[in-house]
Amino acid sequence: MKIPPKPKRGKRSPFYWWRRWKSHKYLPVRAGLLARIQNGDFEYPELFDWAKYELHYMQEELDNFINEYQGNDDPKTDYLYFDIQKRYMKRHNKLFADAYEVEHRHLTNLVDELAKEFIITKEEIKVIMEEFGDTTESLYIYVSNNYDFRKPNKNKITQLLKARI
Repeated sequence: MKIPPKPKRGKRSPFYWWRRWKSHKYLPVRAGLLARIQNGDFEYPELFDWAKYELHYMQEELDNFINEYQGNDDPKTDYLYFDIQKRYMKRHNKLFADAYEVEHRHLTNLVDELAKEFIITKEEIKVIMEEFGDTTESLYIYVSNNYDFRKPNKNKITQLLKARI
């Protein structure tokens, strides 16, 4: 896995201080389900990767601390060493918790939106999703081929035909 360089300090929200990178920009609901799927609104969140990066950055900073340590004791018993670990692990844990929350929200919203758009129950969608092994867009196309729209309109049909091409 290629680790990107640690981002410089920039403008951060006090509510999401643990996120170093820009979050995904979601499309509004009125854009339509297929357009939101193509935008990546229901994909696996990058937050899991960000949490792994934090562990890498922590190890880099700990190595630098050990190399530059000038005390008499073991550098791994110094309180500054533990402060570095504590800071990065707190950020890592917050990112991981966010990632699980976002992933759960993506999956439940996808099931809800598919049930709203097609004549199919949520339980049937969950069964299909468990066995389906391709992308979210191909899942949408698969469901559209096998089930009817609740309210078909011209825009949905043209988007679907463009996605199939």
